[in-house]
Amino acid sequence: MTREDVQDASTRPEFAVLGSLEVRVGGELRPLNSSLQQRVLVTLLLEAGRVVPVSRLVEAAWQEDPPGSAEHQVRKTVAKLRSRLPQGHGVIVTDGSGYRAVVGAEDLDLLRFQELLGRARESLKARETRQAVAGFREALTLWRGPVLAGSGGRVLDAASTALEEQRLTAAEQLYGLLLDEGGAAGITSELRALVDEYPLRETLRSRLVLALYHSGQQAAALAEFNQAREHLAEELGIDPGSELTALHERILRHDSSIDRPELPAAPAAPRQEDEAPHALPFDVPDFSGRGHELQWICRPERTTQEGSPTVLALDGMGGSGKTTLAVRAAHHLAGQHPHGSLFLDLHGFTPGQTPLSPFQAQGDLLAAAGIPGEEIPMVPAGRAARWQSYMRGRRMLLVLDNAASSEQVRELIPAFCDSLVLVTSRPRLTGLDGAEWLSVGALPELDSHQILRDTLGAERVEREPDAARELLRLCGGLPLAVRIAAARLANRPRWTVQRLVERLRDHNRRLDELTSEGRGVASALLLSYQSMPREQRTAFRLLGRHPGRYLDADEAAALLDTDVLTAEDALEELVDSRLLEAREPGVYALHDLVRSFVQRVAQDERAPEDGRATERLLDHYLSTAELACDTLFPGRRRVGGADEGGLPRDGFAHKDRALQWLDHHRESLLAAVDAAYDEGLLHHAARLPRELGFHSSIRGYDASANVALERGVEASIRLGDRSLARLNLMNLAMGKWRLGQLSGAVARLEEAADLSRQMEDEHSEAECSARLGQAYNSMGELKRALQLSQEASRRAQELGFTRLDGSSLSMLSLIQVRLGRFEEAVESAERAVAIFDSIKEVQLSVSALSYLSQAIEGLGRFEEALARIDAALERCQRMNMLSELPLVLARRADVLVRMGDLEGAADTSDHALAKATSSTGDIHRAAVHLSVGRVRYAQSDLDTAKDQQLLAHEIACRMELRYDEACALWGLARTAEAQGHSQLARQHRAAADTLFSLMKVPEAAR
Repeated sequence: MTREDVQDASTRPEFAVLGSLEVRVGGELRPLNSSLQQRVLVTLLLEAGRVVPVSRLVEAAWQEDPPGSAEHQVRKTVAKLRSRLPQGHGVIVTDGSGYRAVVGAEDLDLLRFQELLGRARESLKARETRQAVAGFREALTLWRGPVLAGSGGRVLDAASTALEEQRLTAAEQLYGLLLDEGGAAGITSELRALVDEYPLRETLRSRLVLALYHSGQQAAALAEFNQAREHLAEELGIDPGSELTALHERILRHDSSIDRPELPAAPAAPRQEDEAPHALPFDVPDFSGRGHELQWICRPERTTQEGSPTVLALDGMGGSGKTTLAVRAAHHLAGQHPHGSLFLDLHGFTPGQTPLSPFQAQGDLLAAAGIPGEEIPMVPAGRAARWQSYMRGRRMLLVLDNAASSEQVRELIPAFCDSLVLVTSRPRLTGLDGAEWLSVGALPELDSHQILRDTLGAERVEREPDAARELLRLCGGLPLAVRIAAARLANRPRWTVQRLVERLRDHNRRLDELTSEGRGVASALLLSYQSMPREQRTAFRLLGRHPGRYLDADEAAALLDTDVLTAEDALEELVDSRLLEAREPGVYALHDLVRSFVQRVAQDERAPEDGRATERLLDHYLSTAELACDTLFPGRRRVGGADEGGLPRDGFAHKDRALQWLDHHRESLLAAVDAAYDEGLLHHAARLPRELGFHSSIRGYDASANVALERGVEASIRLGDRSLARLNLMNLAMGKWRLGQLSGAVARLEEAADLSRQMEDEHSEAECSARLGQAYNSMGELKRALQLSQEASRRAQELGFTRLDGSSLSMLSLIQVRLGRFEEAVESAERAVAIFDSIKEVQLSVSALSYLSQAIEGLGRFEEALARIDAALERCQRMNMLSELPLVLARRADVLVRMGDLEGAADTSDHALAKATSSTGDIHRAAVHLSVGRVRYAQSDLDTAKDQQLLAHEIACRMELRYDEACALWGLARTAEAQGHSQLARQHRAAADTLFSLMKVPEAAR
């Protein structure tokens, strides 16, 4: 390939249509926000390589009622797609009276899907079963859902239905092959999910019934048939078909023709004189899930040097189901090991038992193999030699369960044989050379749900679906917890699932509820805890003081009062003990039930240094959060009254690093405020909320941040610190303002202003004036807002409070725009932008640039207005400002309408609406709906315009946003007039005129 060929290949777009539309270039997602572009492109891709007439594209795009300009809009859309896609003219070519998508299987998931299915079916014809199974599996993994996620309309939905039929047919073939190969155990949960999705698909139901039967669940198989019969009768008024009925009859008479096929055994070793031992424990009949893990253990292509054993080690926390999984796999593989199978519990973590020594374990294994006691040597060297001699040349399966250490297992592994050794342990046995490891984690919800259904019956679970999901969440995917919870409910038929859920919600009782007959999560975890050295137990107990679920090495260092590297070593030791989960480099997590356990341990074994550990962690949070916010919000006042001219502190090198730290620690910081308050550490409880308020101004989680700020106010009052109380009140007010709770915001600001006057703190008084001006502007009291903002700006300049001067000027420009004073507004906004750029304040500059764009638009300079709002949008996206992004996009759409670019305006306003819908902030929602209404009005889509304007009016009235309310009425008047409703238009216009007049808003600013 030439360099140009390589470059073309790297920039050629890749498409995925089996689900939501995805377009990737160089591995990066390239979004298409226009629904028209999505439907046209998907229609072409579904017919890849074939000519699609323009009329067909019109039908797919508009279904039954296309506009008169539909064909023109399709051609314009194709032109836009070509410009958006690299090599676009080569991907979408004009062919006669239509267009054709030129893509290959490497570019389009649909073509790969069909190619893989074709190969799989060719393999099936050639009786290459393994290749066929792999082909079907790979093809089905490409399926992410219906075309365009089911929102493509009638034409695309019909195509999607045809593809869905291909998918289901392939799935039926795959599961049929796996059943023929004896793989029922690994596919039951997959089949269950498909049957729940397609309950009328009888072939799938037959596969599920047979899989249950092959898994030893005859009762469940018969119950599944009865459920299918009831569903078909209720939905279609018919009986099951011949295939399903015949299968039911064969199960009832135990017909040997449907028994589980035996897996092909490996070539047998020379026949031994003695009888092969078979000592595997009982295989749990209602085993559920773990399909991936079973496939890994039973992987036929695993290669080991001839004459050497294969050692597979499963590790995981207590109660994760390692033993059950190993036993299920052992039963599945027993037929491949003609010289027998042995199981030994090494008692590494058994209540009241000492772990077996290698000497004891060798004796027990030899006895289980049928060696007479008098032939088992009583000295270690002799016994080890006898064990190795027995295993030499044999092909056996050994399950060494519940190991405590590598040393305990190492001398049990046979040296010269083709045996398989399955080892289970809580810690990962990293000292076991040559072993392959697999960590057994939480059970997926679908599989946990199946355990509930098998134990309680489907009807009882389906009566309370929400409670069942909550129960599984509280069990944290731990099989032991799920089984105990299910058993408690099974033994109490009058209990509802909700009743047990409510008992489990009590954090202090949860571990007690998950205990039955001396077996429980707490006892399983206690054994792991007691087996650790004293220093490790202390570290675990202190880490239990962490208020959240996720922690990093810096937090651990604070809790343990050590350096970061030593703390990380302690964390990794706990990961090895399976009491901590490693999420990503440097980040760790406590399972919910482990958190309950360690908090109980911390309470029962509380030591004097524990309280100091919490204080150290809170010190770390406070100092780091303050540094992060100082980096993100330059020029803000420090706690204690120091302004931006104070002594510099070492902080984060970049704003993105500071924001990333706050993002990653948000939940822990929120929990830390409650912990500080409950522990009586009021200084931390009073200061941390301020940082959360600042962070929330970017990320928009004000509901939870406000709860912390309320705590901060209480803690400040208890401390008697008026300065901290004022800070928390003002940040709380801004959080309420972003949620549209204007009356509450004003009340908190008035309290803050009173405190400022009592303290004679001029800086604080000026800040309160500025924020009150912001609130009164939202409420439509523009004259009062103007006076407060002007006063705040003047005072800020006198005090040298640069950041406040910028924010006051920024708000002043918006008020001046609403009052029609565009020249003054431009001057105020430009000064604000200059101030923010001088102190490298990005967040507040976004609003200032947006208001500057609005002022310039008022002067009719639209190109310049677009440049300013695009600059605001770039900064907003760079900071990922979730609360501001919808408003900035809406502002851009307004400018595009004024410029006559209605298609661009529609794309941008749709994006704004999508972001507003997913945002937690409410203050800008009315403005976004107003913008969408203006765009739809300009496009003559009057019904949609009216709907958006009514939504804006409802929100504005509810939040007392008088200016937005007047704008909504003004828009409704225009729309009603265009629809021919003259009287209604006059009513809306009169109401709007009244509000605008009260606010002194001139005609030019409406």
